[in-house]
Amino acid sequence: MEESVDFTNDIASFASRFIEEHFGESPDSLHVYHKPPFTLIHLHGFLMPSEKLLLQKNNASHVLETRDILMQTIKTDFIEELKKITGNETVKFYADWNLEKETGMLLAISGQEAVSADFEWPPEVDSESVNEIIKLNSQRTQKLPDQINYFWLTDTLLVIERHGIMIDIEKQLIANGITEELRLAKRPLEHQIIKLFNIQASLKRAITDLFVDWDFEADKGYMILLMEKDS
Repeated sequence: MEESVDFTNDIASFASRFIEEHFGESPDSLHVYHKPPFTLIHLHGFLMPSEKLLLQKNNASHVLETRDILMQTIKTDFIEELKKITGNETVKFYADWNLEKETGMLLAISGQEAVSADFEWPPEVDSESVNEIIKLNSQRTQKLPDQINYFWLTDTLLVIERHGIMIDIEKQLIANGITEELRLAKRPLEHQIIKLFNIQASLKRAITDLFVDWDFEADKGYMILLMEKDS
């Protein structure tokens, strides 16, 4: 048990240092969730002074685009350093940001197979209703996924993996190299799931943060829900 705690702390220390080196500032705090093949790093209090000025001028898309480009540039180094800590080869890396809340999400996925039975649904959650809402939201923003997998890392942290979600026009844009514009356009649509659907009632939990990102070439998307249990 102690080894696991030390392991998580090592990831947190590395992530904080890495972000400060490449962004020029570290988050106020971060929390690490590690359950193979997933390593999720949730950042709090992460917004630089220059970014605050851009947000005041309604330039949120510029901040997001700049962060996305930077993360694509440094993700190889991040993955290599993370492997030194965990010993696992990271095969995919995702990131998303909530500028209003000054939070962020870094998600690393190793090559180890994720077995759904190891990430069971909390018994009080209405899994059928949640699944139906995810399908409806996917149809609204893109298309009905070919496959949806749900991974509960904790009782208040859900990773949703969707395969086969891109429509033909999106696939053509991706083939043309127009990926960042697509990511910026899709993000706010996905975030509307909380307002348009009563998913929190089905989860029996209030959603405190929501993140999304895609592997466009693999036609795959991830949605991360961070929650707190209803009292």
